[in-house]
Amino acid sequence: MNRPFTIRHILTTAFLLYIHLQLYAPNVASAQYLTAAVETAGDVKMTPFYWIVGIVGGSIAITLTYVGWKKYKGEETKESNKDSNS
Repeated sequence: MNRPFTIRHILTTAFLLYIHLQLYAPNVASAQYLTAAVETAGDVKMTPFYWIVGIVGGSIAITLTYVGWKKYKGEETKESNKDSNS
């Protein structure tokens, strides 16, 4: 039986994630990084956060607008088909 999600996959993914973090982000969990983050927490610039909120919020708004428009046009087409068949 071929199961797509096994313990071996979980362990492999966890190991590779650990190796990736050790190689490419070794300072994330260091004490120097954490104390520097605490000391400069008062003057953190919120500009990147606002960009992320704007991009994510804009994407959601555009998606919901598109889906609403498609639903409106689909119902309109269904009504016109129903009227022409009757």
